[in-house]
Amino acid sequence: MVVDTEYYDILQIKPDATQADIKKAYRKRSVKDHPDKNPNDPNATEKFQAISQAYQVLSNEELRAKYDKHGKESAVPNEGFEDAGEYFAMIFGGEAFVSYIGELSLLKDITKSAELNEEEKEAEAKEEKLKEESKEEVKNEDDKPKKDSNTNTKPNVDDTTNTKDSNNTNKTRSNFNEKVTLRLLQHAENAEAEAESEQQGKETEPKKEKSKLEEHEEEVQRKKAESIEELSKKLIERLSVLTESEYDEDCKQAFKSKFEIEANMLKMESFGLDILHTIGKVYLTKGEIFLNSQQFLGIPGFFSSVKAKGNIVMDTFRTISTALDAQQTMQELGKLQELKASSEELIDEKTGEIIPKPTDEEIAELEKLLMGKVLNAAWHGSKYEIQSTLRDVCDKVLKDQTQNKKTQIKRAESLILLGKVFINTTRTKSEQEEAQIFEEIVAEATKKKQSK
Repeated sequence: MVVDTEYYDILQIKPDATQADIKKAYRKRSVKDHPDKNPNDPNATEKFQAISQAYQVLSNEELRAKYDKHGKESAVPNEGFEDAGEYFAMIFGGEAFVSYIGELSLLKDITKSAELNEEEKEAEAKEEKLKEESKEEVKNEDDKPKKDSNTNTKPNVDDTTNTKDSNNTNKTRSNFNEKVTLRLLQHAENAEAEAESEQQGKETEPKKEKSKLEEHEEEVQRKKAESIEELSKKLIERLSVLTESEYDEDCKQAFKSKFEIEANMLKMESFGLDILHTIGKVYLTKGEIFLNSQQFLGIPGFFSSVKAKGNIVMDTFRTISTALDAQQTMQELGKLQELKASSEELIDEKTGEIIPKPTDEEIAELEKLLMGKVLNAAWHGSKYEIQSTLRDVCDKVLKDQTQNKKTQIKRAESLILLGKVFINTTRTKSEQEEAQIFEEIVAEATKKKQSK
């Protein structure tokens, strides 16, 4: 008997749910209530965090026992709750595969770059507006003295008075122009010669924003290089189990058995089987290209490389097309929701007939379809990043100039062997029945797309 069922209710499961049930429920709820899918819900982020907290407690046997017995206050992780977004990133088995593919950060980096770029554009627009306002002030002030001069001109005025008024007018204009000039120098989009002398090399705001974007991109490249370096070392360690052995058939069989055991654990992660097959294909392709390049004139290696580049182009195309497909479905859902919420009757421009309002079932069906397409697009984006990273890692390992040719060939052969182990990994019928709910949704979305 549990004293509090709130966390179970959030995940829509019973208190006697198994760990597998809890994991599936978390995945399903986190996708459905993700803030990105509910931009019009001001409470979306709060709901998403609650789902994450419920999972973090119930997926931990010790915390779950405390929660069941004493309630929420007694079931808080020692280091506090993890960020909901970071937990959601585990959807593609990223945590279990980190030592193979590193941390997937492509989508996060693109989002950050887009934000910085948008800030830069906003700053430029603001500076342009200030510049135009300053120019208008200068123009108005230039017109004002002329008008005053015409109005105050009299036939019999003392020369001294005229000189004094003229000096006052010139002084006023001089002070104003000086003020406006300083403002222009402060807000001008591009530093001109005059600005350089007044500002003494000080950067304008748009340049600072641009500098932030450049710094971010440099940081991304630096982290990528560090990741490839670390992943290369780990891959060499894995291959060394065979390359530094007697390198006979018994050793090769032992090598295969070792990684078959590991693959059978990884395949049950979210999209684990797809990730394994993706890793295996890159390993196999890179190993074969290297070995073929060692043959006569390297001609077989050349053709293998051309074929691999063709596959890269196709994968890029698939990544873009799935993203566009998800975007189109998102727009369709938005139109249906607007149509249902509208109090007015809408007329079809072509037929002149009233457009019927969509039912809750129709909207729910499209939401489910969208969920699958969003996941499908996210998977293709992740797959693209995985392949790109692994190609660089394999090149670094196979073309290591500190090793002799014999060792390089052993590494290539071992890489092919490991690739085949991953490619040939499958799920049993019972394991497939426990397939991740995300994979089922993606498969359904893909099937419907192909049937159109």
